[in-house]
Formats: sequence, C-alpha cells, structure tokens
Amino acid sequence: MLLNLTWLIPGFPFIASIFMAALLLSFSKTMNRLTKPVSYIIIISLVVSEIINFIFLKKDISGNEPLFGTSFELVVDRSALIFSESIGFIFLLIMLFSVFKLKRKSGYVRYFVFLGLLSGFVYLFSFSGIFFHNIYDPLISSLDKTGISF
Repeated sequence: MLLNLTWLIPGFPFIASIFMAALLLSFSKTMNRLTKPVSYIIIISLVVSEIINFIFLKKDISGNEPLFGTSFELVVDRSALIFSESIGFIFLLIMLFSVFKLKRKSGYVRYFVFLGLLSGFVYLFSFSGIFFHNIYDPLISSLDKTGISF
C-alpha cells in the first residue's frame, strides 16, 4: 500500500517548484518580494519527501511502481532509498544554508525554484532502476576495493 505513494517523493519538490515557477512567471515583481515564503514552501516540500523516504527506509519497502500508468517505473530498493535520503539531506542543508546566508535579490526565488526542480530530478534518478544501478553499484564496488565500506 505504501508503495503506491512512491511518486510523492520526487513529486513534492516538483509540484512546489513548478507552482512557484508559474507564480514567478505570472507575478514576477510580487514573487521576488516574497522570498521567505517561497523558500519555506520549497523547503517544506523537501522535508515531506525526506519523511516519506525515511518511512520507506524504516519499513524496508521495496518493489516497482508504475508512474501514473505509464511504462516508466519507480524502482524502490534499499540502495535507492539510502541514496535519495542522503542526497535529499544534502539538498536540505544547501537550502537552509541559502536561507540564512544569501541576500534576497531578484534571482533568489529563481534559485530556489531550480534547487527544488533539481532535487526532484535527483529523486527520479535514484528511483530509475537499472539506470541508477548501472552508475551507483560500480561506484560502490570500486569504493569497497579501496577499503571504504558502507
């Protein structure tokens, strides 16, 4: 049952970023003044994705889930969940650091929209299945040969 909610992990950052991008294109002057709400909405969407990802990891959920009835499947397994959890945490740290340290100028909202879209694409990459494992597994095996273990 929880496997049906897999699309929410990359979906929340995508939906929030696309919504903010549409608002930015429609009301550019107003949206450039609303830097804090925009950044907080995208950060909250990433936190929700991380919570769902953590629940999947804790309950040891794995399997394939077709994305909205298409031929593209989201492949959920332990290595994909660990990778997406760690990368999502890095994106969360980048966003929180950006909120506190960056000056809120005209490109600030655009920056957060792109960060949200990028995090959604990274989540999709981690659940892409064979494409992800062709890149990720050789990297891990080469690190194991050097003595670094996970």
